[in-house]
Amino acid sequence: MATHSVPRDHLLERQHQFERPKPEDVAECFRNVHQISEAQYQGDGSWGESPLGPDYTPMYRNTAWRIVGYVNALRVEDNDLYKQRMEEGAAYLLKEQQENGSYLWWCHETHGHPDTDHLLFCSANPGVALLEMYKLTDNEKYLDGSRRAADWAVGHPISPNNNYNSFSVWHLCELYKVTREEKYLESAIHKNKEGGFPRQEPNGAWAGHNAWIFYHAIIIRGFAAVYGVLPEGHEAKEELKPFTISAVNHLLEEQRENGHFRSCWDPEEWEKSRDPDSHYRHNKPDIYDPHALDALIRISDNTEFDVSNAIYGALGSPMPEGLDGQGKIKKTLEGEGMIQLSYGAGMRWLSEAE
Repeated sequence: MATHSVPRDHLLERQHQFERPKPEDVAECFRNVHQISEAQYQGDGSWGESPLGPDYTPMYRNTAWRIVGYVNALRVEDNDLYKQRMEEGAAYLLKEQQENGSYLWWCHETHGHPDTDHLLFCSANPGVALLEMYKLTDNEKYLDGSRRAADWAVGHPISPNNNYNSFSVWHLCELYKVTREEKYLESAIHKNKEGGFPRQEPNGAWAGHNAWIFYHAIIIRGFAAVYGVLPEGHEAKEELKPFTISAVNHLLEEQRENGHFRSCWDPEEWEKSRDPDSHYRHNKPDIYDPHALDALIRISDNTEFDVSNAIYGALGSPMPEGLDGQGKIKKTLEGEGMIQLSYGAGMRWLSEAE
């Protein structure tokens, strides 16, 4: 697919100038999402319903993303209910973990759960959540659970879907920072190079399925994770740098004047999504994207690239429809946990950037 080119050696000049949001406003956004989340809480550490219906297990990411959001929020403000939900969610994830360390994919299969690529992101999200719990509490059981999930991922083949691999890369790098075990770093570098780099377009993006801004952001998060654990001058870091810069430049180009992002740059992929049966049919042309916000924060945390203006724009942008207390709230709230994570990350980032 012919596309325009973005720089691979420097970030683009800012397109929009955003004001730094007030920390109390971002904290209020988090509390708003938390209140909506409470209405979906099942009481056992899980949230929402499976897309298959109430008789099936909800997606584990619903719990994992909320845990990471609560951990970030608790680094800024003390809240007993946040602690309770975080601990209940972590206990649930430990209970649901499979003997081999993985987590099952409960979305499409109605019987049996083969070892598919879907398990890469189903397992990485809980793995990161348990690791965040360990860093906050020093409780070894959470580290053990995260390690089991990572050990499973190390032995899993690379997926043809870039963003699936990037979930594992994120988890493996975060675990390496805690354990300093080389096998996790080596696996992350390999999965990132062979499963994250391929098929990047000149515009810094990926066509087809990964043209959606949220999948693009997931790949960036994997890049940022590897970048942050490698020393300057490391061969893998030098190889990664142009891929990271061009991917971030695409994200910056896609940010709108109100801080939202264009949801999909690939015209063919967008047209397919207009089918009434498409999983992506509800996406509007421009959206609040929590993955994009989280990716920008990870870039800020792990690299020398200044993306603070873009973070200001995303944090200060209009809340997603249905999460502002005015619109109709989706029943399953599939992406709500990620929104909770992004506002929690924003709270933490703003407090550290002061």
